[in-house]
Amino acid sequence: MNEERKRILEMVERGQLSTKEALTLLDALDKDKEDTPYKEKASYKEKETDLLDDLSRLFTGSGEKSGYQGDGKSSQHFNNGKDKLIDFFQSALNKVKNIDLDFEFNKSIELSHVFQETEVETLKEIAIDVANGKVEVLPWDQNEVRVECQVKVYRTDDLEEARRSFLANADFYIENGKMRLSTELKWMKVNSTIYVPQAQYEKVLVKVLNGTVKSERMKAASFKVRSGNGKVELKDMTAKMIEVDTSNGAIHLANIHSDSVEAESINGKVYLEGDVVETDLQSLNGTIVCSLRGERADTLHAKAVTGGIDLYVPDSIGLKGEAKSNLGSFKIEMEGINIVEEKNEVVQKHVHFSKESESDRKLHIFAHTKTGSVLIKKSEEKNDM
Repeated sequence: MNEERKRILEMVERGQLSTKEALTLLDALDKDKEDTPYKEKASYKEKETDLLDDLSRLFTGSGEKSGYQGDGKSSQHFNNGKDKLIDFFQSALNKVKNIDLDFEFNKSIELSHVFQETEVETLKEIAIDVANGKVEVLPWDQNEVRVECQVKVYRTDDLEEARRSFLANADFYIENGKMRLSTELKWMKVNSTIYVPQAQYEKVLVKVLNGTVKSERMKAASFKVRSGNGKVELKDMTAKMIEVDTSNGAIHLANIHSDSVEAESINGKVYLEGDVVETDLQSLNGTIVCSLRGERADTLHAKAVTGGIDLYVPDSIGLKGEAKSNLGSFKIEMEGINIVEEKNEVVQKHVHFSKESESDRKLHIFAHTKTGSVLIKKSEEKNDM
Protein backbone atom coordinates (compact mmCIF):
# COMPACT_ATOMS: atom_id res chain seq x y z
CA MET A 1 0.00 0.00 0.00
CA ASN A 2 2.91 2.38 0.54
CA GLU A 3 3.48 2.67 -3.19
CA GLU A 4 -0.15 3.64 -3.78
CA ARG A 5 -0.05 6.19 -0.95
CA LYS A 6 3.08 7.75 -2.41
CA ARG A 7 1.43 7.95 -5.82
CA ILE A 8 -1.64 9.69 -4.36
CA LEU A 9 0.51 12.26 -2.52
CA GLU A 10 2.50 12.93 -5.68
CA MET A 11 -0.74 13.54 -7.57
CA VAL A 12 -1.81 16.06 -4.91
CA GLU A 13 1.52 17.88 -5.18
CA ARG A 14 1.13 18.10 -8.95
CA GLY A 15 -2.39 19.46 -8.56
CA GLN A 16 -3.97 16.42 -10.21
CA LEU A 17 -6.04 15.58 -7.12
CA SER A 18 -7.70 17.77 -4.53
CA THR A 19 -7.13 17.11 -0.83
CA LYS A 20 -10.68 15.80 -0.54
CA GLU A 21 -10.21 13.33 -3.40
CA ALA A 22 -6.89 12.18 -1.96
CA LEU A 23 -8.43 11.53 1.47
CA THR A 24 -11.21 9.49 -0.17
CA LEU A 25 -8.66 7.32 -1.95
CA LEU A 26 -6.49 6.92 1.15
CA ASP A 27 -9.50 5.89 3.24
CA ALA A 28 -10.45 3.34 0.59
CA LEU A 29 -6.92 1.91 0.60
CA ASP A 30 -6.98 1.59 4.40
CA LYS A 31 -10.31 -0.19 4.28
CA ASP A 32 -9.20 -2.58 1.58
CA LYS A 33 -6.01 -3.34 3.51
CA GLU A 34 -8.10 -4.54 6.45
CA ASP A 35 -10.72 -6.48 4.49
CA THR A 36 -8.88 -8.00 1.53
CA PRO A 37 -7.27 -11.44 2.06
CA TYR A 38 -3.54 -11.56 1.51
CA LYS A 39 -3.86 -13.90 -1.48
CA GLU A 40 -5.99 -11.33 -3.32
CA LYS A 41 -3.79 -8.33 -2.65
CA ALA A 42 -1.38 -8.83 -5.54
CA SER A 43 -4.06 -8.63 -8.23
CA TYR A 44 -5.92 -5.89 -6.40
CA LYS A 45 -2.73 -3.87 -6.12
CA GLU A 46 -2.40 -3.97 -9.90
CA LYS A 47 -5.98 -2.74 -10.27
CA GLU A 48 -5.31 0.10 -7.83
CA THR A 49 -2.22 1.15 -9.77
CA ASP A 50 -4.11 1.10 -13.07
CA LEU A 51 -6.98 3.01 -11.51
CA LEU A 52 -4.76 5.78 -10.19
CA ASP A 53 -3.15 6.14 -13.61
CA ASP A 54 -6.54 6.39 -15.28
CA LEU A 55 -7.80 8.76 -12.60
CA SER A 56 -4.91 11.11 -13.27
CA ARG A 57 -5.43 11.02 -17.04
CA LEU A 58 -9.20 11.33 -16.82
CA PHE A 59 -9.24 14.44 -14.67
CA THR A 60 -6.19 16.18 -16.08
CA GLY A 61 -5.25 14.69 -19.42
CA SER A 62 -1.79 14.84 -20.95
CA GLY A 63 -0.63 18.44 -20.74
CA GLU A 64 -4.12 19.85 -20.03
CA LYS A 65 -4.61 23.11 -18.20
CA SER A 66 -8.40 23.14 -18.46
CA GLY A 67 -11.00 20.43 -18.03
CA TYR A 68 -12.52 21.55 -21.31
CA GLN A 69 -9.53 20.55 -23.47
CA GLY A 70 -9.53 17.26 -25.39
CA ASP A 71 -7.11 14.57 -24.34
CA GLY A 72 -6.69 12.77 -27.66
CA LYS A 73 -6.95 9.26 -26.20
CA SER A 74 -8.68 6.45 -28.01
CA SER A 75 -12.29 5.54 -27.30
CA GLN A 76 -11.38 2.11 -25.90
CA HIS A 77 -8.71 3.44 -23.53
CA PHE A 78 -11.03 6.15 -22.26
CA ASN A 79 -13.89 3.76 -21.64
CA ASN A 80 -11.62 1.38 -19.71
CA GLY A 81 -10.45 4.21 -17.47
CA LYS A 82 -13.97 5.55 -17.07
CA ASP A 83 -15.40 2.15 -16.12
CA LYS A 84 -12.69 1.59 -13.50
CA LEU A 85 -13.28 5.03 -12.04
CA ILE A 86 -17.04 4.61 -11.91
CA ASP A 87 -16.75 1.12 -10.38
CA PHE A 88 -14.31 2.41 -7.76
CA PHE A 89 -16.52 5.25 -6.62
CA GLN A 90 -19.71 3.20 -6.90
CA SER A 91 -18.25 0.51 -4.64
CA ALA A 92 -17.20 3.03 -2.02
CA LEU A 93 -20.47 4.94 -2.20
CA ASN A 94 -22.58 1.80 -1.95
CA LYS A 95 -20.95 1.09 1.41
CA VAL A 96 -22.11 4.49 2.60
CA LYS A 97 -25.51 4.10 0.98
CA ASN A 98 -26.11 0.80 2.75
CA ILE A 99 -25.19 2.17 6.15
CA ASP A 100 -28.81 1.77 7.28
CA LEU A 101 -28.64 -1.97 6.59
CA ASP A 102 -25.70 -2.27 8.95
CA PHE A 103 -27.70 -0.44 11.60
CA GLU A 104 -30.64 -2.81 11.38
CA PHE A 105 -28.60 -5.66 12.78
CA ASN A 106 -28.47 -3.79 16.09
CA LYS A 107 -31.23 -3.04 18.54
CA SER A 108 -32.57 0.50 18.41
CA ILE A 109 -35.17 2.85 19.81
CA GLU A 110 -36.87 5.99 18.48
CA LEU A 111 -37.57 9.25 20.25
CA SER A 112 -38.46 12.87 19.54
CA HIS A 113 -36.77 16.00 20.79
CA VAL A 114 -37.14 19.73 20.18
CA PHE A 115 -34.44 22.36 20.56
CA GLN A 116 -35.89 25.84 20.82
CA GLU A 117 -34.47 29.31 21.33
CA THR A 118 -36.98 32.15 21.74
CA GLU A 119 -36.54 35.89 21.28
CA VAL A 120 -33.56 35.43 19.01
CA GLU A 121 -31.72 38.65 18.26
CA THR A 122 -29.88 39.23 14.99
CA LEU A 123 -28.94 35.86 13.52
CA LYS A 124 -26.32 36.03 10.75
CA GLU A 125 -24.83 32.54 10.42
CA ILE A 126 -26.16 28.99 10.41
CA ALA A 127 -23.92 25.91 10.67
CA ILE A 128 -25.37 22.39 10.59
CA ASP A 129 -23.29 19.21 10.80
CA VAL A 130 -25.17 15.88 10.84
CA ALA A 131 -23.55 12.46 10.51
CA ASN A 132 -26.65 10.47 9.64
CA GLY A 133 -30.11 11.77 8.88
CA LYS A 134 -32.23 14.13 6.81
CA VAL A 135 -31.92 17.90 7.17
CA GLU A 136 -34.52 20.47 6.15
CA VAL A 137 -33.98 24.20 6.67
CA LEU A 138 -37.02 26.47 6.45
CA PRO A 139 -37.64 30.15 7.21
CA TRP A 140 -40.70 31.27 9.17
CA ASP A 141 -42.17 34.49 10.52
CA GLN A 142 -41.36 33.78 14.17
CA ASN A 143 -38.51 35.49 16.02
CA GLU A 144 -37.19 32.19 17.30
CA VAL A 145 -35.33 29.07 16.22
CA ARG A 146 -36.97 25.67 16.49
CA VAL A 147 -35.28 22.35 15.67
CA GLU A 148 -37.60 19.34 15.53
CA CYS A 149 -35.65 16.07 15.72
CA GLN A 150 -36.89 12.57 15.01
CA VAL A 151 -34.14 10.39 16.47
CA LYS A 152 -33.29 6.73 16.13
CA VAL A 153 -30.57 5.57 18.50
CA TYR A 154 -28.92 2.23 17.83
CA ARG A 155 -27.24 -0.28 20.15
CA THR A 156 -29.84 0.21 22.88
CA ASP A 157 -33.51 -0.52 23.56
CA ASP A 158 -33.78 1.63 26.69
CA LEU A 159 -35.54 4.96 26.12
CA GLU A 160 -33.79 6.90 28.87
CA GLU A 161 -30.38 5.60 27.86
CA ALA A 162 -31.14 6.53 24.24
CA ARG A 163 -32.19 10.05 25.25
CA ARG A 164 -29.04 10.54 27.33
CA SER A 165 -26.92 9.31 24.43
CA PHE A 166 -28.63 11.70 22.03
CA LEU A 167 -28.30 14.74 24.30
CA ALA A 168 -24.68 13.89 25.06
CA ASN A 169 -23.82 13.74 21.36
CA ALA A 170 -26.01 16.55 20.05
CA ASP A 171 -24.87 20.14 20.18
CA PHE A 172 -27.22 23.09 19.70
CA TYR A 173 -26.56 26.70 20.58
CA ILE A 174 -26.91 30.29 19.40
CA GLU A 175 -24.05 32.61 20.21
CA ASN A 176 -22.76 35.88 18.77
CA GLY A 177 -25.24 35.80 15.91
CA LYS A 178 -24.43 32.20 14.92
CA MET A 179 -26.61 29.11 15.25
CA ARG A 180 -24.94 25.69 15.35
CA LEU A 181 -26.51 22.24 15.29
CA SER A 182 -24.26 19.19 15.39
CA THR A 183 -25.02 15.46 15.74
CA GLU A 184 -21.81 13.65 14.92
CA LEU A 185 -22.43 10.21 16.44
CA LYS A 186 -22.73 7.77 13.53
CA TRP A 187 -24.72 5.19 15.53
CA MET A 188 -27.64 7.58 15.64
CA LYS A 189 -29.98 8.78 12.90
CA VAL A 190 -31.37 12.28 13.37
CA ASN A 191 -33.97 13.60 10.93
CA SER A 192 -34.22 17.28 11.70
CA THR A 193 -36.39 20.16 10.52
CA ILE A 194 -34.87 23.54 11.37
CA TYR A 195 -37.08 26.64 11.44
CA VAL A 196 -35.20 29.94 11.44
CA PRO A 197 -36.40 33.56 11.28
CA GLN A 198 -37.02 34.90 7.79
CA ALA A 199 -33.98 37.14 7.29
CA GLN A 200 -30.95 37.86 5.13
CA TYR A 201 -28.13 35.59 6.37
CA GLU A 202 -24.43 36.02 5.78
CA LYS A 203 -23.46 32.34 5.81
CA VAL A 204 -25.37 29.07 5.79
CA LEU A 205 -23.40 25.80 5.82
CA VAL A 206 -25.03 22.36 5.88
CA LYS A 207 -22.86 19.23 6.09
CA VAL A 208 -24.42 15.75 6.04
CA LEU A 209 -22.54 12.47 5.77
CA ASN A 210 -25.54 10.27 4.98
CA GLY A 211 -28.92 11.85 4.30
CA THR A 212 -30.88 14.20 2.08
CA VAL A 213 -30.78 17.98 2.38
CA LYS A 214 -33.72 20.27 1.59
CA SER A 215 -34.23 23.99 1.87
CA GLU A 216 -36.48 26.62 0.35
CA ARG A 217 -37.17 30.36 0.48
CA MET A 218 -33.86 31.10 2.18
CA LYS A 219 -31.90 34.32 1.60
CA ALA A 220 -28.15 34.40 2.20
CA ALA A 221 -24.92 35.87 0.93
CA SER A 222 -23.39 32.37 0.97
CA PHE A 223 -25.30 29.07 1.03
CA LYS A 224 -23.22 25.87 0.98
CA VAL A 225 -24.20 22.20 1.15
CA ARG A 226 -21.81 19.24 1.49
CA SER A 227 -23.26 15.72 1.36
CA GLY A 228 -21.53 12.35 1.31
CA ASN A 229 -24.60 10.36 0.32
CA GLY A 230 -27.99 11.85 -0.41
CA LYS A 231 -30.03 14.10 -2.66
CA VAL A 232 -29.78 17.87 -2.30
CA GLU A 233 -32.87 19.92 -3.14
CA LEU A 234 -33.00 23.72 -2.97
CA LYS A 235 -36.03 25.74 -4.08
CA ASP A 236 -36.91 29.44 -4.31
CA MET A 237 -33.50 30.48 -3.05
CA THR A 238 -31.90 33.93 -3.20
CA ALA A 239 -28.16 34.04 -2.56
CA LYS A 240 -25.08 35.80 -3.81
CA MET A 241 -23.27 32.44 -3.92
CA ILE A 242 -24.58 28.86 -3.79
CA GLU A 243 -22.30 25.82 -3.63
CA VAL A 244 -23.55 22.23 -3.57
CA ASP A 245 -21.33 19.15 -3.47
CA THR A 246 -22.53 15.56 -3.08
CA SER A 247 -20.69 12.31 -3.70
CA ASN A 248 -23.72 10.09 -4.29
CA GLY A 249 -27.02 11.74 -5.05
CA ALA A 250 -28.90 14.04 -7.39
CA ILE A 251 -28.82 17.82 -7.11
CA HIS A 252 -32.05 19.71 -7.83
CA LEU A 253 -31.96 23.51 -7.74
CA ALA A 254 -35.22 25.19 -8.78
CA ASN A 255 -36.12 28.88 -9.05
CA ILE A 256 -32.68 30.07 -8.00
CA HIS A 257 -31.68 33.74 -8.02
CA SER A 258 -27.93 34.03 -7.56
CA ASP A 259 -24.76 35.67 -8.81
CA SER A 260 -22.87 32.38 -8.68
CA VAL A 261 -23.90 28.71 -8.53
CA GLU A 262 -21.50 25.76 -8.31
CA ALA A 263 -22.94 22.25 -8.15
CA GLU A 264 -21.06 18.97 -8.40
CA SER A 265 -22.13 15.34 -8.01
CA ILE A 266 -19.92 12.30 -8.50
CA ASN A 267 -22.90 10.00 -9.02
CA GLY A 268 -26.17 11.74 -9.79
CA LYS A 269 -28.09 14.12 -12.04
CA VAL A 270 -27.50 17.85 -11.68
CA TYR A 271 -30.46 20.13 -12.42
CA LEU A 272 -30.54 23.93 -12.20
CA GLU A 273 -33.25 26.40 -13.13
CA GLY A 274 -33.18 30.10 -12.39
CA ASP A 275 -31.66 33.52 -12.90
CA VAL A 276 -27.92 33.00 -12.41
CA VAL A 277 -24.95 35.10 -13.56
CA GLU A 278 -22.12 32.54 -13.31
CA THR A 279 -22.90 28.82 -13.42
CA ASP A 280 -20.56 25.84 -12.97
CA LEU A 281 -22.13 22.37 -13.05
CA GLN A 282 -20.32 19.02 -12.98
CA SER A 283 -21.33 15.36 -12.80
CA LEU A 284 -19.06 12.36 -13.11
CA ASN A 285 -21.86 9.82 -13.58
CA GLY A 286 -25.08 11.62 -14.42
CA THR A 287 -26.75 14.05 -16.78
CA ILE A 288 -26.70 17.83 -16.48
CA VAL A 289 -29.79 19.94 -17.16
CA CYS A 290 -29.58 23.72 -16.88
CA SER A 291 -32.27 26.28 -17.70
CA LEU A 292 -31.31 29.94 -17.36
CA ARG A 293 -33.74 32.83 -17.59
CA GLY A 294 -33.41 36.59 -17.54
CA GLU A 295 -30.61 38.61 -19.09
CA ARG A 296 -28.00 38.50 -16.31
CA ALA A 297 -26.39 35.21 -17.40
CA ASP A 298 -22.71 35.70 -18.21
CA THR A 299 -20.91 32.32 -18.07
CA LEU A 300 -22.12 28.73 -18.09
CA HIS A 301 -19.70 25.83 -17.54
CA ALA A 302 -21.11 22.30 -17.76
CA LYS A 303 -18.88 19.23 -17.53
CA ALA A 304 -19.98 15.58 -17.52
CA VAL A 305 -18.24 12.26 -18.06
CA THR A 306 -20.88 9.59 -18.72
CA GLY A 307 -23.98 11.76 -19.06
CA GLY A 308 -25.42 14.19 -21.55
CA ILE A 309 -25.73 17.97 -21.18
CA ASP A 310 -29.00 19.82 -21.88
CA LEU A 311 -28.78 23.62 -21.79
CA TYR A 312 -31.77 25.96 -22.09
CA VAL A 313 -30.61 29.54 -22.45
CA PRO A 314 -32.28 32.95 -22.90
CA ASP A 315 -32.97 33.89 -26.51
CA SER A 316 -32.84 37.62 -25.79
CA ILE A 317 -29.06 37.82 -25.28
CA GLY A 318 -26.05 36.96 -27.43
CA LEU A 319 -24.14 33.70 -27.22
CA LYS A 320 -20.54 32.66 -27.63
CA GLY A 321 -19.52 29.16 -26.77
CA GLU A 322 -17.96 25.80 -27.41
CA ALA A 323 -19.11 22.23 -26.97
CA LYS A 324 -16.90 19.14 -26.85
CA SER A 325 -17.55 15.42 -26.72
CA ASN A 326 -15.48 12.31 -27.32
CA LEU A 327 -18.30 9.99 -28.33
CA GLY A 328 -21.51 12.06 -28.33
CA SER A 329 -23.14 14.51 -30.72
CA PHE A 330 -24.22 18.17 -30.73
CA LYS A 331 -27.62 19.73 -31.34
CA ILE A 332 -28.08 23.51 -31.25
CA GLU A 333 -31.73 24.37 -31.84
CA MET A 334 -31.73 28.16 -31.82
CA GLU A 335 -32.29 30.70 -34.58
CA GLY A 336 -29.42 32.91 -35.66
CA ILE A 337 -26.66 30.50 -34.60
CA ASN A 338 -23.38 30.95 -36.44
CA ILE A 339 -21.05 27.93 -36.50
CA VAL A 340 -17.55 29.39 -36.25
CA GLU A 341 -15.61 26.12 -36.24
CA GLU A 342 -16.57 22.46 -36.22
CA LYS A 343 -14.54 19.26 -35.86
CA ASN A 344 -16.15 15.85 -36.20
CA GLU A 345 -13.66 13.03 -35.75
CA VAL A 346 -14.40 9.55 -34.43
CA VAL A 347 -13.32 10.15 -30.83
CA GLN A 348 -12.88 13.92 -30.80
CA LYS A 349 -15.69 16.31 -31.64
CA HIS A 350 -16.08 20.00 -30.94
CA VAL A 351 -18.00 22.99 -32.20
CA HIS A 352 -17.50 26.72 -31.66
CA PHE A 353 -20.59 28.86 -32.15
CA SER A 354 -21.93 32.37 -31.64
CA LYS A 355 -25.20 34.29 -31.80
CA GLU A 356 -25.77 38.01 -32.01
CA SER A 357 -28.67 39.89 -30.44
CA GLU A 358 -29.92 43.41 -29.87
CA SER A 359 -28.88 43.19 -26.23
CA ASP A 360 -25.33 44.09 -25.26
CA ARG A 361 -25.33 41.11 -22.89
CA LYS A 362 -23.60 37.90 -24.00
CA LEU A 363 -23.63 34.43 -22.43
CA HIS A 364 -20.40 32.43 -22.69
CA ILE A 365 -21.01 28.67 -22.81
CA PHE A 366 -18.51 25.85 -22.23
CA ALA A 367 -20.04 22.35 -22.44
CA HIS A 368 -17.82 19.26 -22.24
CA THR A 369 -18.90 15.63 -21.96
CA LYS A 370 -16.89 12.47 -22.55
CA THR A 371 -19.55 10.00 -23.72
CA GLY A 372 -22.78 12.02 -23.75
CA SER A 373 -24.33 14.48 -26.18
CA VAL A 374 -24.88 18.24 -25.89
CA LEU A 375 -28.23 19.95 -26.53
CA ILE A 376 -28.67 23.73 -26.56
CA LYS A 377 -32.13 25.33 -26.90
CA LYS A 378 -33.82 28.54 -25.85
CA SER A 379 -35.24 28.31 -22.36
CA GLU A 380 -38.88 28.93 -23.33
CA GLU A 381 -38.94 25.54 -25.07
CA LYS A 382 -37.85 23.59 -22.00
CA ASN A 383 -40.21 20.94 -20.72
CA ASP A 384 -40.66 20.50 -16.96
CA MET A 385 -38.06 18.10 -15.62
